Amino acid sequence: MAIDEQEFKRLKRRAMAARAARDKAAGQLEAAMERLESEFGCATIAAAEKEAARLEREAVKAEGVFNKAVATFEEEWDERLDEED
Repeated sequence: MAIDEQEFKRLKRRAMAARAARDKAAGQLEAAMERLESEFGCATIAAAEKEAARLEREAVKAEGVFNKAVATFEEEWDERLDEED
């Protein structure tokens, strides 16, 4: 199956666009991996996922501590603060 010059040029443009998109994505991936390494010490996506899970657990724990502290504060000070109003 032979293609004419116009079809060849069209396919060439599509191939060049695909190559440019690939290069852009590769650059973005490289930048993201460098950021993961510098900010979180993660050299792989698997390490980043593990670190994200650890940070999520830490955040949940911190939220629990915070909520407990707020409840304790409110229990101790709520009536006193209402009296001042």
